[in-house]
Amino acid sequence: MTGALTIGVLSAAVGLCLGSYVSTAAMRWSGGRQSTVGRSSCDHCGVSLSFARTTPVLSYVSQRGACAACGGRIDGLHLAGELVGAAVLTVAFATSPPLRAVLLSLLGLSLLAAAVCDLKINRLPDVFTACMALICAALAVLDGTLPLGLVSAAGTFVCLEGLRRLYLRWRGHAGLGFGDVKLLTALALWTNLATPWVVVVAALLGLSCFVIKPPENGRLAFGPHIAVAVFVVGLVVEMRLWPTWA
Repeated sequence: MTGALTIGVLSAAVGLCLGSYVSTAAMRWSGGRQSTVGRSSCDHCGVSLSFARTTPVLSYVSQRGACAACGGRIDGLHLAGELVGAAVLTVAFATSPPLRAVLLSLLGLSLLAAAVCDLKINRLPDVFTACMALICAALAVLDGTLPLGLVSAAGTFVCLEGLRRLYLRWRGHAGLGFGDVKLLTALALWTNLATPWVVVVAALLGLSCFVIKPPENGRLAFGPHIAVAVFVVGLVVEMRLWPTWA
């Protein structure tokens, strides 16, 4: 097995485990439950789950998406979180030097946690946004673009918050959540001049989902779309920047 393949396999395996932990913790946090310690348990009957019943992907597939004890459906976000975690770490370590790959992995996992919370309670917790701001600042420092990132973040906040307030005065309700504005501002520290593309891609993804399956409460969780958009656009930026900091 070559070195690159070994790193890829290890990254995917670790990513599956971290994705499982992060998505589960975010779901528990959203429900007001203990989110960081304690045994894994069924969301329906509360029975403790053994390691064999919490093996990423395999457990979900073998149990056909249901709890073996009570038959309750396992939230698909568990499986999605595992796959996202694997994808994030695999791509990060395949495209970047070790230190940068670690930061990108932490950013991707933080985006996963924020997206899960937004899907569950239509809110992006400030603690995750603050963590992502620090990670994005660190990424910008590594490639020498922090000043540009700070300017981009300030411009992003002014533009999006201005649009949000104008829409609020015009329609009487906010078309964009303040949490979304803060998240995009934090991410602009990393994506700097590519931030408009993040907004465009996220908007297109959100609009597509809204058309295909309108939310029952009329409120679209925009966080997941921002997460997908920023990681796709950001990785394109990373690959273009490679010669300058490799």
